[in-house]
Order: sequence, then structure tokens, then C-alpha cells
Amino acid sequence: MIRGGATDLIYRGRFAPSPTGPLHMGSLVTALGSYLDARSHGGEWRLRIDDIDPPRQNKASFESIPFCLESHGLTWDGSIILQSQRREAHERALSKLRNAGYLFACGCTRATLGELGACISDCRDRIDIEGSVRYRVPNDVPDLFDDLFLKKPRVSSLPKNFIVKRRDGLIAYQLATAIDDLDEGYTHVIRGGDLLESSLRQMIIHQALGRLSPKYGHLPIVTDQSGNKLSKQTGAPAVDLDTPNANLRLALGILRQPNPPKYMDCVEDILRHATINWRRDVLAF
Repeated sequence: MIRGGATDLIYRGRFAPSPTGPLHMGSLVTALGSYLDARSHGGEWRLRIDDIDPPRQNKASFESIPFCLESHGLTWDGSIILQSQRREAHERALSKLRNAGYLFACGCTRATLGELGACISDCRDRIDIEGSVRYRVPNDVPDLFDDLFLKKPRVSSLPKNFIVKRRDGLIAYQLATAIDDLDEGYTHVIRGGDLLESSLRQMIIHQALGRLSPKYGHLPIVTDQSGNKLSKQTGAPAVDLDTPNANLRLALGILRQPNPPKYMDCVEDILRHATINWRRDVLAF
């Protein structure tokens, strides 16, 4: 059984949005949480744009995302990383997994898939089949009980298999993120609680490759007044760049962090106070 085992002695974190539109408040909360956890531990904080799904991309996002972060004082270390430039590394990982017997080709359509989108036909027993490439989920899956924030992470269930390379030839998110988080040396991955299942899938890939997973911390999910998760798909409004101070204070409230004194009226002072007073123990949900 493998668990996130990176040490706090050397901390490297990241924020890795997809370029599908401007950042909304949920995205800002995740960015702020990952930034504060890194900076409060004297660590690095990198920005990676996960641009591996061209059909869903918004070209303006490549400029709007960094600009939004900078407007809120969330400056990253090093240059911006583009996930699309990592294709060779992704293909090498696929070859290793395929040679080790973890992958199979799947010719199913959405209409023939089973529970949780899993292939339930005889694809894994056939040869010379065209379609997507799937990973066989083992019985001895890792767990997330040592999550940095959650007391009892709740992963309801996983499919019997999941896609690592799409039918159209694009590398799937789970594979690309699993490999990049390892190769780029992240010791900690701070992300939204809606990605618990993704974290587990990526830990499964790490385990198959004989690599140690980063430590994971899952933040509270930001919802609208109806209780729906904020997302670009549901039309969540973009962060108002004219009110960075108010945005940071709102995000800190969602993260259950101390509210900086009212006299602090610039993002640098708010972030400095938030970094010094960052608390992990209040984030359990």
C-alpha cells in the first residue's frame, strides 16, 4: 500500500488550472490555499497550465489566468509550465504501463459503458482493437487516510478501469497529471475536495510505476447559493479583478482562515498576514 510520503523538509507545490476560461472564485480559493500552504512552509509554488485538451481550451485563458493570479499577489516561482509540452514523457509512461500489463484498448462507446464510465465488455480480452486506452484498477488500491486536511477522506467508489489515452489520441488528464506531478518534483498537491477520486487514480498510477506519491491536501468545495459546485461549466462568474482585497478576504473566509485586520488595504499585507497565520487544522470537512 502506498501513501503520500513526501517530507516537509523540501516543499514544492503547484496550481494547475485548465485554460478553459477565466478563474472563478472556486479557482481562486484553490490557488490561494495551495499558495499559502507552500509559502507558510518556506516552499516553492509553481504555475502549470494543463493544456492537454485543445477542443475545450479558451486561448484568452493563457493570459487571463496568470494576470488574475498576479492581480491578487499570487506570484509563482520559475516560468509557467505548459502540460502540452510534456507529451513525450506521457507516452513513455504509457509504454511502461502497457508493458507491465496495466493497460488495454477499449472500443466501447458511451452507450455501452457501465457504472462510473467503466468498460464492462470483453475489450480487455481482445487484441488489435482500436479506441481509447484504459488502466485496469487493481484490488489493492492505495488510500488517502493521511490527507493533510481531511480527517476521513471519502472516496465513494472507483470504476474498474479508467481512460489514460482518449479515442482521439489525446492523453487523458489522469495520466498526464500523475506523471507531471512526479517528474516536476511536487512534494505536496493542494487541490479541491471534488478531486478526491482523481487523486486516488493518480496514486494508483504512481504505485504501478513504483514511485512515491506527493502528499495530498483537499480543500473545501466552493458552492453557489443553491449548493452547486462553482465551475466554468455551470457558468460561474469570473473573479472581479477590480476588487482583489475583497476577493482575498472572501477566499480566506471560505478557507476558514483568520481575517486580516481591516487596516490592511493591499494584497501584499493581506497575503503576508495570511501566510503567517495559515492553519491546516481548520480545513477538515
